[in-house]
Amino acid sequence: MSSLWIINKAGGLIYQAEHFTHPDPSVGRLSSNEYLVLAGTLHGIHAITSKLSPLQQHSKVNDTGLESLEADGFSLRVMVTLTGEFKREGEACSSSNLSLPSSSLPLPGTKFVLLTQPSHPRQATILQKCYEIYSDLVMKNPFYTSEMPIRVEAFDRAIESLLKR
Repeated sequence: MSSLWIINKAGGLIYQAEHFTHPDPSVGRLSSNEYLVLAGTLHGIHAITSKLSPLQQHSKVNDTGLESLEADGFSLRVMVTLTGEFKREGEACSSSNLSLPSSSLPLPGTKFVLLTQPSHPRQATILQKCYEIYSDLVMKNPFYTSEMPIRVEAFDRAIESLLKR
């Protein structure tokens, strides 16, 4: 059982792949709109959790937020890329008039979200491999526009192969 979501910086779902069979066949798959709502909600939760660390106020370390969540039936793991862009102390965030407290923080970028069974042994490894495949087959593709939905057949095949292992 595996499901991969890729969420852009703005919280939009740009890729979603499911590779599992639901144990209850009467339960249908989620609609495209339901996936978009879930991705946006997770993006918001991730942003909130990145601000909850009491140590962040006194540290120059940028907390990346929610990294994992485990429940009885699933495990959710999040890996966030860094954009390479930095904000300096006193510089306003582009989305608000707030100033960031630390002197130099990398901004969070694309989120890779993996949903698996809690017992899955290679969650972090799979996320890292997904990022590597994304870097090689999507970001280096001259026909792909950054932050837009991913429609690259080679990427689909590579992710399917990785998630079905």
